[in-house]
Amino acid sequence: MRPEVFEYFERAIELGASDLILKPGAPPSFRVNRHLIISEDEALAPQQMYDLFLPIINAAQQEELRTSFFVNSIFQYRYNRSRIRYYIFQQREGLAGSFRFIPSKVPTIEELRLPDSLIEIAARPRGLFLVTGPSCSGKTMTVAAMADAINKRFARHIITMESPVEIIYTPNQSVFTQVEIGRVIGTYSEALTNALREDPDVMIIGELKERSIVEQALMAAETGHLVISSLPTTGAAQTIEHIVSLYPPGKQEEARSQLSLSLLGIFSQMLIPCVDPLQAPRVAYELMLVTSGIKNLIRDKKYNQMGSAMIMARREGCVPLKDSLEKLMRDDSIDQTVVKSLLQELEE
Repeated sequence: MRPEVFEYFERAIELGASDLILKPGAPPSFRVNRHLIISEDEALAPQQMYDLFLPIINAAQQEELRTSFFVNSIFQYRYNRSRIRYYIFQQREGLAGSFRFIPSKVPTIEELRLPDSLIEIAARPRGLFLVTGPSCSGKTMTVAAMADAINKRFARHIITMESPVEIIYTPNQSVFTQVEIGRVIGTYSEALTNALREDPDVMIIGELKERSIVEQALMAAETGHLVISSLPTTGAAQTIEHIVSLYPPGKQEEARSQLSLSLLGIFSQMLIPCVDPLQAPRVAYELMLVTSGIKNLIRDKKYNQMGSAMIMARREGCVPLKDSLEKLMRDDSIDQTVVKSLLQELEE
């Protein structure tokens, strides 16, 4: 007899859902093209949740759940044909689970409707490039698409460091080394130290969570590597301000100087749903490429002038968020109420 949680997985796959939410007191919910679909099933009972999740967590993870009250990992479903990232955790009504279905095929930049300039950035031999945006905004797929662009065009050694590893890459022109933090090595810092000994060309870091990781990423960029990473920030100015704030006051000027020299650009994105729930959401974005003028603004801590600088640098490839949103306004398939709300926020 197939476990009940597998039945929910099958339904999610049939719907083309990106996410599945299972929590007590509510029926199963599916996220399809950014629209939340709440099933007509009966609400899940608190007492059934542990047995519901038991088929996908091993003995070590069961112990982790008892001691740390959460488990974050990957489940290989259908004999490795489907990969599901899951987060099982304790909350007020008991155990709950959030499941992300990872596409088996790496999407291309064209398929994601991202700007071609990301292909040009992926071709750069060195520097730091950041993909930012709120949770569930598609950052992982954008980074994967950039890695795919490198893989199809260049013979490079690409090292990915993630917790957990989500996308599994198939080598084409490039060679991949994929390292899972917490499983094959303890920390991002250790993984980065080791990666520099492994003759990398490109380093993909799951997220710049701490100052030590930022410092190592900047050092790698300075010493001739292309480093791509992500942050849960919104907009270029906020991202730079956040990174600098990780440093103590006495080190922040030095951090700004390092960033101005190593940073290639920041791609900040959000997903805009379509009116038709069967259509994939579109990406609204801001792309800041570091020009000489923007370098000076970073060094001089003039973050509030970056918006104007991007407008002035449109010819160099910068794309202000307003430009992207106004382009989406001409697409009738987009939920225009969301776009108008975002444009209004920018005006305010």
